[in-house]
Amino acid sequence: MASLLQELRLAVRSMFREKVFTAVVVTTLALSIGATTSVFSVVYQVLWRPLPYPEASQLYRLFQTTTPGAGAGPLRDRVRVTRPVWNAWREASRSFSRIEGFQGGRQVLSGAEVDDRLTVGRASAGLLPMLGVQPLLGRLWGAELEVPGRDSEAVLSHSLWQRLYGADPGVLGQSIVLDDRVHTIVGILPASFQFEPEVEVWKPLALDPATEQSSALRVFGLLRPGLTPEQGRSELVQLALGTERVPGVVLTGASVEPLHQLWVEQSQTQLQVVSVVAALLLLLGCANLANLLLARGSARMHEMSVRLALGASRARLVRLVFVESAVRALLGGVLGLLIALWGRDLLGTLVPPQLVSGPGVEPFVLVTASLVSLTTAVLVGLLPALHVSRGTGTLTTMARGTRATSLGLTRSVLVVVQLSLAMVPLVGAGLMLRTVWKLQDVPLGFEPRGVTVAEVFLPLEKYASEDASASVVRELIASIESIPGVSAVGLTGNLPFSGSVWRQTTRFQLVGESSGEASPQVGYVPVTGGYFQALGVPLKEGRYPDARDTASSPRVIVVTEAFARRFLPGRSAVGARLELDVVDGGSREAREIVGVVGDVPMERLSVMPSGDIYVPLTQDLRHTLSLAVRSTLPAGQLMPLLHQRLRATDASLRMLKVRPLETVVEESYAQVRVVGGLLGAFAALAVVLAAVGLYGILAFWVAQRTRELGIRSALGATPRRLLRMVIGQGLRLTGLGLLAGLVGALLVARALAAMLFGVSTYDPLIFLGAPAVLLLTALAASWLPAVSAMRVAPNEALKRDG
Repeated sequence: MASLLQELRLAVRSMFREKVFTAVVVTTLALSIGATTSVFSVVYQVLWRPLPYPEASQLYRLFQTTTPGAGAGPLRDRVRVTRPVWNAWREASRSFSRIEGFQGGRQVLSGAEVDDRLTVGRASAGLLPMLGVQPLLGRLWGAELEVPGRDSEAVLSHSLWQRLYGADPGVLGQSIVLDDRVHTIVGILPASFQFEPEVEVWKPLALDPATEQSSALRVFGLLRPGLTPEQGRSELVQLALGTERVPGVVLTGASVEPLHQLWVEQSQTQLQVVSVVAALLLLLGCANLANLLLARGSARMHEMSVRLALGASRARLVRLVFVESAVRALLGGVLGLLIALWGRDLLGTLVPPQLVSGPGVEPFVLVTASLVSLTTAVLVGLLPALHVSRGTGTLTTMARGTRATSLGLTRSVLVVVQLSLAMVPLVGAGLMLRTVWKLQDVPLGFEPRGVTVAEVFLPLEKYASEDASASVVRELIASIESIPGVSAVGLTGNLPFSGSVWRQTTRFQLVGESSGEASPQVGYVPVTGGYFQALGVPLKEGRYPDARDTASSPRVIVVTEAFARRFLPGRSAVGARLELDVVDGGSREAREIVGVVGDVPMERLSVMPSGDIYVPLTQDLRHTLSLAVRSTLPAGQLMPLLHQRLRATDASLRMLKVRPLETVVEESYAQVRVVGGLLGAFAALAVVLAAVGLYGILAFWVAQRTRELGIRSALGATPRRLLRMVIGQGLRLTGLGLLAGLVGALLVARALAAMLFGVSTYDPLIFLGAPAVLLLTALAASWLPAVSAMRVAPNEALKRDG
């Protein structure tokens, strides 16, 4: 024990003497362990860990399907289920033991601050039991409450229970008022329940057949054991086709998607690419550690030989080196854990929140990454000591003989590996950063600067009629327009970048024309006329919606340039008449096009506009709206004025989530930026590690060949020739590394193809630029050892060898 403590003190003193070397080793370990652990902790939870529900492999999300059409985004061939279809499925299906429905929405907590809005989930009585949920307190509701007017029981999420009631167990039986309706709190959910993590209040799914016939539901089914998804899908198709037709919804079939697969499909590619790069970074870090430790071990071989000659035992020598390596490895591991915890939170922005639960990292992943890195640090650190302790030659032979040469060959191989591994994240980062750059050049079709947006809620009970809703909308707009500095005010059902999942679509047909094919599907956006002026969307032809477009006036629409180019080529769009599928019931209705406006990317920047229809809000009123205000006032200064005018118009109105439109635009490509930033950080680290490794091997090579270089100089070799010889050695290693890394870079580029925008998968600029960066790095890393070789004097070289 005393001997071990003594060696520990020697190891600490050695670390303080070699501060730079220790810092490089610890930092390399920390970055390798931290980056790998944070990435694979998230990847494990998202891609590999089963969902935490009973019979998770049998859980499926059920969709109606429709003919793919323009403007509906990546989920255009899957639509949410209507009430009649859901009823038919759950009443008659024999393939699924349970088919449950869910509908999310936002409701205002009455009596609270104006910005206190709750996300409410309405669910059929069997959904939470199907997921194996047991309330932490109280109970769930029964099927008898799935009736309009009786859905007055509420179950709170654990986070809301803590936030509003301070985790008071006596909350059961108390009242909570949502949208001016009183609900009784009957249960509290456990903190581990993350099925729909944004939902704060759960209540019965009570659909009114008169007003919610076409309500879109998220439907989940539990497939019976022994049956395949295709068998279940075939049964659902037949049941759906036999239901009552809902206007605005075209039924062509059904889709049965594994729940886990559905949740991960939007982030799977990004995570796979990032995980591959992280694994490569771990290997790169290990290779760099091996290079550093072999170089240091080679430099200490003479010292170790002396220790052996003076009587130190082989065990003592190996133990001393082992303790030094272990202390450095321990420091790197602790720092790596801190980096992993920080990195995991950053990666959480890439994945659905219901798949990443709880803080911290996966123990299995942390242990695996740590073992790989720490084992590399310890074992490679021991190699020189093992070489010396088993050697039988003289001190000079051991210090500079064949064993040192064999270590140099090993380090050369490691440098080639490092350079090839560095090529992969460098290419990936280049492609993603080019994508971010291209996205910034995409024309928005509107001017976000100076625009403040907010969500406005009209109480359904108070503004059930179109006349009442239209009146309060006009009054609110007029009141806000009177604020000094405000130049335009508009309301809409969907702001730009609302995403494909939340976009509303409709089908249409040109009046008097029938192609015999399925009706095209396009975006459907209710707006007031001032919306276009507020956002700065240019008018190309005709007019904007205005005061003449009322609920009782002829139905009109405004279309985008993309719509006109696609569906009305070679003619003026103004005056054309379309028949639209009405979204909220009724029959098809004809509308006249009165204007054409510029294109606006409604889903995200990387999805080019393919045609949208704007409908006057007075002819399709909503109770949840987005407000857009163009003003010279900043959002923070404008916010209290907006709330003041809202309360003056009607105290029951709510205005939430006030923010600059520029923030909405920035968020639209946040995920691409995160992936690009991660790959960029990995690439920078990879280049640094490769440069350090190359510098180390060349410095080692120069040190080992000091005598040879001196003799060459004595025989007439010029300094320039020695310079070329050393740099040439570095470039040879670099060339081998780049050729090997090209294959991996091609594979990563192919995997990133779906995330790229305006950039070719095999973009020449990136595939020429990445090797050029590594080549310049190699030249810089080769320069210092080359200069050292130039300065070798023959007499000094002979003295060192003497």
